[in-house]
Amino acid sequence: MLNPSRRLAALPGLRAFEAVARLGSVRQAAAELNVTPGAVSQQVKALEAEIGSALVQRQGTGITLTRMGQEVKDDLTAAFRLLGRVSDRMRKGLKGLSLRLRIEDPALAANWLLTRLQHYRARPDSVDVILETATSWTQLEPDAFDFDIRFGLGDWPDVTAHRLFADEVFPVCSPRLLKQHPLNEPRDLQHHTLLHLDWTGQSVIWPDWPAWLRVAGVSDIGTSHGIHFTDFALCLQAAVAGQGVALGTTGAVADLLADGRLVSPFEKSIVTPFAYYIVHAPDVLKRPEAQGLLDWILEEARMTEV
Repeated sequence: MLNPSRRLAALPGLRAFEAVARLGSVRQAAAELNVTPGAVSQQVKALEAEIGSALVQRQGTGITLTRMGQEVKDDLTAAFRLLGRVSDRMRKGLKGLSLRLRIEDPALAANWLLTRLQHYRARPDSVDVILETATSWTQLEPDAFDFDIRFGLGDWPDVTAHRLFADEVFPVCSPRLLKQHPLNEPRDLQHHTLLHLDWTGQSVIWPDWPAWLRVAGVSDIGTSHGIHFTDFALCLQAAVAGQGVALGTTGAVADLLADGRLVSPFEKSIVTPFAYYIVHAPDVLKRPEAQGLLDWILEEARMTEV
């Protein structure tokens, strides 16, 4: 906790130096802060005099940061961004707030999350959700995303992970395709086009047709034929369109099965150690709206698996 008696350095100087350090230019910092370049230079010099240490070295028309300046610039940028968010919350209350949610699997986003967001929006404590999809994950960086939905073992460092769905893998196809070409037993797949997902991420290999057929006790079906995809959403879209039989997962195909766009012709499935998780940095849940979004997603996941 901050000691109230601790005297902070002058805020104008801190703000001026942060802008100069981030932009690498006094002139650009002045334009951003809507003051003159001379005012920015004076505020930085006043800050240096106050703390007794140089932060910026002037070289002709350019500037470089001292060792001290390099050490503190990132913390200052993070601090001012946090102040900006707090200011927005104070001015707007819940209205106008937003949470940033990144999801690794576009199929899960399209076939599960988007169909449920209207339920969240109906809640009195909801805020805007900025959704972005990606095909691989990166480390959660400050001010990048509040939440990230990932596929893996749930053992990522420096984040808190909450399990959403177990990764149960099973064949799916359109009901029209099944009516035209029945699948009474796994061996009948030899008469169908197999839709393959050639996807790896986080050193995780997606369960494939040979793996599922081994579980089903079938060993004499060639699995090299078919259509290959690197995007799970496109693979499932092809299955819905009747182009073949794909391997689906609980979360990604739950709604497609419920509304009849896909059917699961067999009972055999593969349960892997992998699952979908929603992860966040430890301090995200200090924000009440973040806790509300997390609680809602976890409840929706529980109902999906029932």
